Amino acid sequence: MKQQTMAVGPEPSVVVGAVAGDLRVAGWDRSEILAKTDGGTLTLSAEGEQVLISCDESLILYLPRRAKLSLDRVSGDAALQALQGPLVMGSVDGDLSMNDLDQVTLEAVSGDASLRNMGVLDIQKVAGDLSLRGGRGSCAIESVNGDAAVHSVTGGVTFKTINSDLTLSKVRGEVEVGVSVGGDVSVRDVEGGVALKQVGADLYLRNVRGAVEANAGADATLYLQPLPGQEYHIQAGGDLLVRLPPDADAKLHLTGSSPEDIQVDFPGVELKGGQKEQEVTLGNGAAQMFLAASGDLIVTSRAEKWDSAADFGFGMLDNFEMPEIPGIPPIPPIPPIPALSPELNERITRRTREAVERAQSRIEAANRRAEARVAAAMRRAEAKARASEARARNWHGRLVMGGRSGANPSGQAPEKGEPVSDEERLTILKMLKEKKISLEDAEKLLAALEGK
Repeated sequence: MKQQTMAVGPEPSVVVGAVAGDLRVAGWDRSEILAKTDGGTLTLSAEGEQVLISCDESLILYLPRRAKLSLDRVSGDAALQALQGPLVMGSVDGDLSMNDLDQVTLEAVSGDASLRNMGVLDIQKVAGDLSLRGGRGSCAIESVNGDAAVHSVTGGVTFKTINSDLTLSKVRGEVEVGVSVGGDVSVRDVEGGVALKQVGADLYLRNVRGAVEANAGADATLYLQPLPGQEYHIQAGGDLLVRLPPDADAKLHLTGSSPEDIQVDFPGVELKGGQKEQEVTLGNGAAQMFLAASGDLIVTSRAEKWDSAADFGFGMLDNFEMPEIPGIPPIPPIPPIPALSPELNERITRRTREAVERAQSRIEAANRRAEARVAAAMRRAEAKARASEARARNWHGRLVMGGRSGANPSGQAPEKGEPVSDEERLTILKMLKEKKISLEDAEKLLAALEGK
């Protein structure tokens, strides 16, 4: 694997050519660029205020967080994270993962796109599925060929076409699909208006605090609280069920396929017989609601009607899970200190070996001196022990052969000599232990040695 680094400022402009394999990009807090590739070619060069990067295989990049990044084409998958500067990107032939980017302009993704914690988004085309969780800016997407799911976004969300299903929740801003959604649509908890030009299948809409314009090809179920001054235009190719709070203030403009298909379940409301177009005022009529259905058209405040929404033949899509965004390789550590030269390394090794040899010589000499001292001390101890034993036998013979205890042959007391040594005492104790002498004899021997 080839690797190169380049020192740069905190906000470099980085241009990456076509990447033949996968791409991984991460922002970090260092004022340098680190590039790795598993191919045979890697080039980093400065051209004016730009840094140009090219390689012939997969590429891993670490950039200052505020870098301005421009990418041409990625032939494999791409994953980018932790960049605060603008990103302009061409096409990605595989899947795309982004996490914690501030400003993204993207041409096309041939696979799936998984986005998290994003800022401003401008995407032309996603050929697979799109999932966006967490956003702090507006999101504009031209087309999605698969499913689209958006959750927890602060800013407007705009699509042109979605060929499959659309799910949105917790959006603080306007929601608009300019052309069509091919499948089902589930929208809830939107702090703004919702405009759905054409929904190919079923529509479920709940807790929208803004104007609504929607055209569903099949059934539609709405849970709304009309706001004063707002208009609501909903049309269903099948059945239409609208639940309003009991104290709703709205003027209803109802159009059904027949008079029998229209039902308004509110206390005190009576419809005109034989008419498939009806007008009903609830409260003071502060909001305008235009409701039309090819099947049944029901407006109610009763919960049991709302609970029976499953009879419309589609799920309410209250919960959905975003796919996990794959991580990119961890930030590498600061490069280690360069290796020592062979000459310096050999010199250090030789000096270390000589120091060890000198220390071993000093230890061996000290051991020899200690052994010599111990041997001399042992010889002296053995000599003293033999002398003490001889003196003890001599005095014992005198005690036995003399006429009286403790007397010498001349009848004179022995001269007082040196104190009894430890070796002499040990010898007498050894003779006592071996029962060569009695306790009384041992006491006499000690007294005789002390000259008493």
